[in-house]
Amino acid sequence: MQFIDFDEIFNKRMADMLEKHAEEHTEDEWEDLIAAAYRKFGDTVIRKIGKTPRQYFKEMSDGGLVETLKEYLLQQLPVSDFLCEEIESRGVFPELLGLLQETDEELVHYAINLIGADRAARGRYAEMLASEDYDEHIKDAVADVLKTCADSVLEEMLALCDTENRAYALEILSKLKSKDDRAFSRLLQAFLESEKKEMPLYAGYLASYGDDRALPYLLEEIEKDVGYIAFQELKYAIEALGGEYGKQRDFSSDPEYIAVKKASGGTDIFGMNSKK
Repeated sequence: MQFIDFDEIFNKRMADMLEKHAEEHTEDEWEDLIAAAYRKFGDTVIRKIGKTPRQYFKEMSDGGLVETLKEYLLQQLPVSDFLCEEIESRGVFPELLGLLQETDEELVHYAINLIGADRAARGRYAEMLASEDYDEHIKDAVADVLKTCADSVLEEMLALCDTENRAYALEILSKLKSKDDRAFSRLLQAFLESEKKEMPLYAGYLASYGDDRALPYLLEEIEKDVGYIAFQELKYAIEALGGEYGKQRDFSSDPEYIAVKKASGGTDIFGMNSKK
């Protein structure tokens, strides 16, 4: 099937319209009008092919859709919304899942966005987190998806905790809905063994996991000589788990507090003026 850049056709039509009628609407009005015109364009017959953009993609096979997606990216063109609509309307099919075997970052990102948290992809996602073939951008995107279905990849994430990619596993385990003692142990261990820079992050994971057995460890840590940001994260985690910490702490000379206050126009991170 002939490759057609529908967005180029649409943009030329809109350029002509804007040239003739630019002063008739405000910028905000034009944004709404262009969006509405694009939706209508999807059902407008293109004389060159005798069908609408939506019909054009609808008539493609599953494999054809995927190859067309690759062609858009190969030619460095914006991917047509109508192509993405058609792919999403068919659910997850083998050719689409096959894109998760690719290593091209842009192509894989598109695949992740189109597939989402579909059960058929979760095993592959776990493999991708463990693989050296993908950089942090891809792994961040995969982790964001798996956080929405953490329970279904529990075993894979527990195994990943023993690798250099454990940070992704811990983030996902912190989102479990059905609690698991092995996951809690991993999260607590990471918190207790964390360096000063990482500790607030792992405190946040304990808060997200939601097991109040972490409270004694958080309360012990907050009593130490921690910086302002770590203190706030620890205090949040303690309160999130049903605990309390009311002791006043003076951070007026803490570099982190000074930097935060300066950046926020003389207030602390809660938007309140404070001497401490």
